[in-house]
Amino acid sequence: MSKYSKAFKLAVIKHYLAGNGGFKAVADQYGVKYAYVRKWVHAYQVHGQNSLTKTYTYHPSAFKLSVLKAMEQDQLSINQASARFNIPAPSSISHWQRLYNEGGITALEPKPKGRPPMSKPSDIKALLTKPLTSLTHEELLRKAQYLEVENAYLKKLEALAQQKHLVSKNKSK
Repeated sequence: MSKYSKAFKLAVIKHYLAGNGGFKAVADQYGVKYAYVRKWVHAYQVHGQNSLTKTYTYHPSAFKLSVLKAMEQDQLSINQASARFNIPAPSSISHWQRLYNEGGITALEPKPKGRPPMSKPSDIKALLTKPLTSLTHEELLRKAQYLEVENAYLKKLEALAQQKHLVSKNKSK
């Protein structure tokens, strides 16, 4: 949720557009940063009421590139480009600019979000059920390695259970 309501922003914009002072004077009167007033007014002049509604938008890499090219061709500042293309955070454009300068168009592609998918379960269950005579040398080695790890795990589990039992036995004395 936005810190300032749509009605509040609209009141600030209308006050500025009525000619009741500059960005700083209106900002001081309403108790906001003058950069906010400037951003709201510029976006309102280009997009009207739609500029005040916050919506999440996905920006494909082609759109990002077109914003950067328009900035270069029309000599737009980041704030002006933000207002023209209705991008809520001008910092997004500076981020795109940095990515493009470092890695080109491929750097503007979206990155996968979240954790990577889990690896596929191994085929060890099928390997354990096969008869020994039908296994290849590599499969026998994998099966032996798996059984060694399983045996070590079970031994460690048994040792921990015995240790826990001894600790509880000593506490009860």
